[in-house]
Amino acid sequence: MGYAWSGGGRGIIRVEISTDGGETWQPAELIHDPDQDLDHMWSWTFFKAVIKIPEKINKLDLVCKATDRSYNTQPETIRGIWNVRGLINNCWHHVPVEIVDD
Repeated sequence: MGYAWSGGGRGIIRVEISTDGGETWQPAELIHDPDQDLDHMWSWTFFKAVIKIPEKINKLDLVCKATDRSYNTQPETIRGIWNVRGLINNCWHHVPVEIVDD
């Protein structure tokens, strides 16, 4: 489960999840009121996804990216949006995951 936000009141229309660092993607399920106006969304859009973990894999690079109503999608890297204070950095978020057998 996670959340996405675009700004300017633009609603999130798609969130995608990757388990291989962004090589392949699968859609996440958006959790919001279907009657809400996508041009007036001033808060987070929650999402959830069930991911299949390939056999014999012990490490994943879990990544998510969102797309808003204007089809703005998060950039892959900070290149092009970098600034000295690190503000407004919205590049893909990577989470390293280690899988341990019980």
